[in-house]
Amino acid sequence: MDAVTVAQTAFVAWARETAAQLRLTVSTVKTLAVTATVTAFTFGVLLAVLSGGSGPAQELGLTAGMLSFILGGAFLTVSFLTALFAMLAPPRNALATVLDMLPVSRPAAFVGLQAPVLTLSYVLAVSLVIPSIAELWRASNGGDTGAALGTAALLLFMTCSQVLILAVFQGLGYLFRRWLRLPRYYASTFAGASCFGLGLLLVGTDVLPLPSTLEEHARGLRDLAPHRVWSRALVPLWTGTNVSWPDVLIGALWALIPLLLILLVARTDIDNQHDATLRLLANAPVPSKRVLAAAYVDALQLLRTHQFVVLVLLLMLSLGGLVLLAQHPEVGFITPVVAPGLAVAPLALGMQSYGATAATHWLPRHLTARPTAWVLPKLLSSATIALIVTAVFISALFAADLLEVQQWPTLAGNAILLWEAAMIGGILVPFSREQPLGSSATGFTVFLLYALTSTAVAWAGPRIGSAFGDLAHLGEITATVLVAAMLGVLMARLAERVSEDA
Repeated sequence: MDAVTVAQTAFVAWARETAAQLRLTVSTVKTLAVTATVTAFTFGVLLAVLSGGSGPAQELGLTAGMLSFILGGAFLTVSFLTALFAMLAPPRNALATVLDMLPVSRPAAFVGLQAPVLTLSYVLAVSLVIPSIAELWRASNGGDTGAALGTAALLLFMTCSQVLILAVFQGLGYLFRRWLRLPRYYASTFAGASCFGLGLLLVGTDVLPLPSTLEEHARGLRDLAPHRVWSRALVPLWTGTNVSWPDVLIGALWALIPLLLILLVARTDIDNQHDATLRLLANAPVPSKRVLAAAYVDALQLLRTHQFVVLVLLLMLSLGGLVLLAQHPEVGFITPVVAPGLAVAPLALGMQSYGATAATHWLPRHLTARPTAWVLPKLLSSATIALIVTAVFISALFAADLLEVQQWPTLAGNAILLWEAAMIGGILVPFSREQPLGSSATGFTVFLLYALTSTAVAWAGPRIGSAFGDLAHLGEITATVLVAAMLGVLMARLAERVSEDA
């Protein structure tokens, strides 16, 4: 049994489990997965069309500096998604335990079990990088061969970057657990944060440049960073200059290093420590009211989920990093742009809520004789947890002067849309502690729902507002209410659907 067979088994197991939870056929689940992938690429194409002709490549020409800007952005995108999905994946499932008893090599089992997460993060990353690919073709001036080769090289660069980040993540997580004796959720969070930091350290000065820095590099050790080496090796495809063979050789070395690292990690027993159980609110009293008691138990199950703890820790690190970054004299200007998104990000914390308790929904149904008895407690628990964390984040961002009072209508609208998207995505693609695609596929679905709905509101809001005399925020609020109402209807229908008898 090789890595391909293990990966196919993991995909089949996820499809069958999702089909069983949603009471659908496996072919329907596969169709929905293909539809989600097409939607992601369509969203990327839409971004490329909206940014057409206005990018810096059009103004400055495709220089080595501009190409390193594109490659650096691709590196950050794929590294962030890979580390995030790796953090949210279950540490070990039944399939991994079975493979230990079969004649499967450790590298084949490792690669096969990681393949679903790698595939999903790569698909989403490529969809987000489509605008950069479009810039490569626009700058080709009819040289389709060079643009095609450059696109293939960009996709290969993203693959190498993904393998590098995964190897670093797994290696750091192993070291944190073995040497520092950290519980897995802390080790995973710190390993993921280290990967984010590594990405920013390598490409930060090229992804956030001043316009004058897009043409040339700052010299020094940073010139040996992979995105800069690859940019100098690839820029002759557009400029027609001589090929820099030293850069080609160093670029090939950067492609070889991730492969060697992942083989080393794959041969290491990274599951070397028993995980500690998070005993949060172990002795807290249970409310006497039935609905509140059910919501309390539901909240406990979510709070003690490994993926929830990792997300909260990651968001807290992001909040602290953003506040510190705001003090930076050169790149602090980006913090007001990022702050609104981080302020509402905790509203997505409930996306694992349905999957974490779906197997026990028969109990409230049996006790109350109502198929949907689980719905109200779950909505109360997820909304309460998300609002508490969000209130802390918004207060911290306002205290740091990264948010303004006039942003409240937009923040409130985005918060509602993201919470509904999280709940809907959690039902459409249920989280599972046994499946590596559990949280990753759920997060992918939530991202698509939120991106599409927030884009629709951003497009429709000004047009609705102009019809009513351009009153402040009227169009935005109206569009948000309409979209939120449609999401609410969809959520109710999905809840009824999954509550029916099999």
